[in-house]
Amino acid sequence: MEEIILFAACIFSFASVLISLLFFFRYKKNFFLHVLLILFSFFMISTNNLYAVIHSPLVERIPIGIFGAFLSLFFSYGIVNFTFDLIQISSSASIRKFVLSYSIIVFVFSIILIFLTNFSKPAFILNLIGLWIPTGFSLVISISFFKRIDTGVFRKEKWMILFLAIFNLILSFVLHSAPFIFIISISLLVYHVFYHFYFLSPISKTEKTLKEEFIKDFGITKREQEIIVALLHGKSNKELAETLFVSEKTIETHLANIYRKVGVKNRLELFSRLQND
Repeated sequence: MEEIILFAACIFSFASVLISLLFFFRYKKNFFLHVLLILFSFFMISTNNLYAVIHSPLVERIPIGIFGAFLSLFFSYGIVNFTFDLIQISSSASIRKFVLSYSIIVFVFSIILIFLTNFSKPAFILNLIGLWIPTGFSLVISISFFKRIDTGVFRKEKWMILFLAIFNLILSFVLHSAPFIFIISISLLVYHVFYHFYFLSPISKTEKTLKEEFIKDFGITKREQEIIVALLHGKSNKELAETLFVSEKTIETHLANIYRKVGVKNRLELFSRLQND
């Protein structure tokens, strides 16, 4: 049974890594890069444990050190920055530079640890500084600033992630495979978000399209086309902002540009102009 759970965790986490990569390429948001790093860390952990069950655990210092160094780098940087994304810390905040410095220091220390033979349990130390401390810090920050989580994009999903993280922490004392059930659950959440926000975005799943003449005559950009089509489907400014991963202020700026180009004052006049055209 354990092999099946580990194999499922490997498959789900690897697929969710690819999905996050598609998200990152499409929306160019660091949020998805941070998610990708976490999911890739999950894939590394699942693969390592599946290998240990099928064959035998790694005991050599060099493989453990190299594996632990990269795992610590990816996970510590990804999980803490992901938490900052949840509570809406600015991408230019100095604390994010501290996180980057911490992750690099952990990576370098992990490499050095390979050659320090007086440490009898390098895997424990790597888990402590690379996984447990960043995870504990992220949970404390998330709980301390929980009010900030309930705003912006992915509101429900953010709470589900936080609940799963806490539930997994409790369950880990009871079930050995709990972390991998958590990995599968997180991967399923990624699939849910991917389907809802990627495949069901206004421009990709709609029968309403703009005429080529309208686009060329008024110089409508691709993003403006997406916004206009979303308006035709009754999307509010807030829903548009959540779907396109931008602020409402950005949506208002896009709308102002559209109205100026088309020569209208509001969306009702825009709809009328589209109907006449």
